Formats: sequence, structure tokens, C-alpha cells
Amino acid sequence: MNIIITGAGLVGTSLAEELQRYGHNITVIERDILRCQELEDKLDARMVHGSGSNPGVLLAAGLESADMLIAATPTDDVNLVACMIARQYGLPHRIARIRNAEFLAGDQRLQPEHFGITQIISPEENTLAAVLNYVETPFTIDAQDFAQRSVLLRSYNVTEAMPIANRSLADIRGDTRGTLLLVVAIIRDGEVIIPQGDTVILPGDRPLCIFPREAIKNVLSLVNVDAGAKRKAIVFGNTVTAVNIAEALHNELNSVVFIDPDPEHGTLAAARLDGIDVLHGRGDDIGVLHEANVRFADFFIAASEHNDGNVLSCLLAKSEGAKEAIAIVTDQQHSDLFLSIGIDHIINPRQLTASGILNAILPGFVSTALHIQKSDIDVLRLRVTSTSRVANRALKDSWKRVLGGSIVGAVLRKGDMIIPTGNTVLQPDDTVIVFAHRSGIRKVRKLFGAVEYVPANGHV
Repeated sequence: MNIIITGAGLVGTSLAEELQRYGHNITVIERDILRCQELEDKLDARMVHGSGSNPGVLLAAGLESADMLIAATPTDDVNLVACMIARQYGLPHRIARIRNAEFLAGDQRLQPEHFGITQIISPEENTLAAVLNYVETPFTIDAQDFAQRSVLLRSYNVTEAMPIANRSLADIRGDTRGTLLLVVAIIRDGEVIIPQGDTVILPGDRPLCIFPREAIKNVLSLVNVDAGAKRKAIVFGNTVTAVNIAEALHNELNSVVFIDPDPEHGTLAAARLDGIDVLHGRGDDIGVLHEANVRFADFFIAASEHNDGNVLSCLLAKSEGAKEAIAIVTDQQHSDLFLSIGIDHIINPRQLTASGILNAILPGFVSTALHIQKSDIDVLRLRVTSTSRVANRALKDSWKRVLGGSIVGAVLRKGDMIIPTGNTVLQPDDTVIVFAHRSGIRKVRKLFGAVEYVPANGHV
């Protein structure tokens, strides 16, 4: 396809790089001339200098012959105008990055199609979902969801005290708490093991577990987490994202405290956050943290507009007794460093936005957001067609060529999730979630033929 991307920040650049891998012709519009010059050598894409809301610039980028526009600038107004212009020229696919919550609230007067948008990607919604993933399953290392958050992927560092320790996978599946649990990989001493039924989980292992949402309570009990315990969160920030997180957590946890460094913003937040204690102060002020009783916090979430402030406040919160710290940062380069110095989770809204857009276009693609921390395991979502080699065959027969390098973690069939066994027969139109070593991805794709699954609503 011929695809035009407006905005060459982290989101636009990530999109261009990934879509080029799939053979698409990419044109990137960027208003910063220095950024254009910088990316001309880095990207194998055509760079056009100018604003994405300028009709002349869009035409110069090839709007009349394009198949898709991705409006990915940080400014809603520019993205809206770009989509409106693209609709006038008959472009069939028009995806916009939109932060304004009023376009997402379902108001009949603000329908996306009225503005020429065929698909909205919301950084705030993606960020909130990522935070909730960690909060709903405390102490997890990796947290990803699939199929409208009905299928969960989680990993934990196993200790001797956990009921899951020193047991084979077959034994765990025989436990009533593990009936719906499938361990798809085990990270042990830096190596990744694709397990079998007789594989034993040892203390120090990090198993990657997939299970349906209704099994959360049982799975948490296997890793010694009390699903019914009272929990508290402290949210720090002066952003829309921070307020959204606090509001959502108020419905999930027993206690939420909101710390706002901006008095004016804090007053507005307090009016909206009914039932939540709102404090004025900085997240890196130990006095403020003590006032919020940070030592009793299960989660400290920093979502201010300043990366450095978020990182520092998380480190202080941890040092003062918070059990888990989550920092919202837009600095892609230093995420591993932040994790190594004591922050439990780093959430990058720009990276999530890029992945959300790519999922809307290529739901079968291997997303960088789904790369499991410090492993070579990737997650693929593939569709079974009538011509797929795996169609109408039991997995124990069809999966022999890739056994040991990959595993089917879940089968989604007509809205239901199936935890597969060797006797599971894949049927045409099934969606299959596969975990594979990166070196074996090509072999897995061959089993499915045309692998990308593009559902009608653009989500998996």
C-alpha cells in the first residue's frame, strides 16, 4: 500500500520503520526541516517538509494516489484536519491519533466519521489499559492483554513459597486453580524454554502464563497473591492521563490518593475525583509522600508531564515503602536503565500509540510492545484459513515442524477462548495466539499462509 504518515516523532518514525518491513511504500510529512533532513538517511521513506493539515503538502506527498493516511502528530487539530482533507480526496483508510476524550465518549454529535476518521487511536486509553494490567495482577513482570482484554498474558518471578513452584505443568493443570492456565514459556538463567507437560517450574524461574480473565483469582493464588486484599494507590501528576488513572483506580481499589503539583489543575482534578483525597505538592517531596502515607501504598503511579519528575518520584516512593512503582515516560532510550535502578514498570504512551496503530493495520504483526522483557520471545496473532497447513488437524500432528521453538498459547473461536492441548483441532477462522522464538517466526508464519488477521473492527 501507499501510506502517508503525518508527524515524524517517535510514533511516526516507529510506524514508518515497521510498515516498511511489510513492503509498504511510505511517505512521511514533518514540519521540522531539521528532523526531515535527519530522517532522510535513517528511513527508507520519502520525506516531505510541511504541515499535515496543509492541502498542498498532502497533495505533494501523493494524497491522490495513496491508500491510507495515518495522522500521528501530537496535535489533535492537525490530525483532524488531515483526515478531513483525505476524505475529500476519497482516501479509504484514515487513522488519527486523538487525545481529546470528548471524541471517545460516544457523543452522537462527535462521531469520528463526521471528521473523516475511520479509526481513532487514543494514547490516553492505551496508557490507562497498560496501568490497569499491572494493577489487576500485582507483582507481575510482564502484562499484556488480547481479544479486548479477555485473554491475559502475565509472568512472575517464582519463589519457593509459591504453590506453583517445584511442580510440573501437567500437575498444575490438574490443580483446580490451574485448569485454565497455560505456561507458554519459562525464562531460566537467561535462557528461554518452550515447555512440555513434564517440565517442572523451579524457584527463580519466570514462567509466561496465558489465561482467560475469569481465571485471575485462581492464577493469583498460585503465585501467592491474595486477590481479595485491600489495596491502595497513589497517583502523581498534572495531566489528563493522571486524572484518568486515578478515576479508574477508584473503581478498582480500596483507597486512592492523588498528588498534583499544579494548584489550579489540582482544584479541577478534585472537582472531578469524587471520593479521592487530592493533595498539592511535588512527587519528589518526601513530606508530601509521607502525608499521603506512601509506606502503605501498593502502587505508586507517576504520570506528570515531566519524565525526570516521574522517575525520581517513583524512586523516592519505593524507598519510602511503596510496593510497586509505575512511571509514565516518553523517553524510549532509557527504559532499561529506569527498570534497573528500581522502578518496577515503565509505560511509554508514544510506543503504545505506535503499537495501537500498527495493530489496527496489521493485527498479526510482531509488536515491539509485546516483546517479553529480556527474552527473545515474541507474540503473534494469526488467523487460520481453509488453506492453512494447520487447518482441520490436531496440533500434535500439525505443529511437529516448529515444536520446541514455539507454542500455541490460546485459540479464540467465535468469542470463546480455548486453552489448547495436543488434541486441539484448529478450524478455519480461528484466531491463534502463538509464542515463538524470533528465529522460528518465519516457520510459524508458513504454517498459516497469509498470516495477518484483520478483523472488522480493527482490534484483536
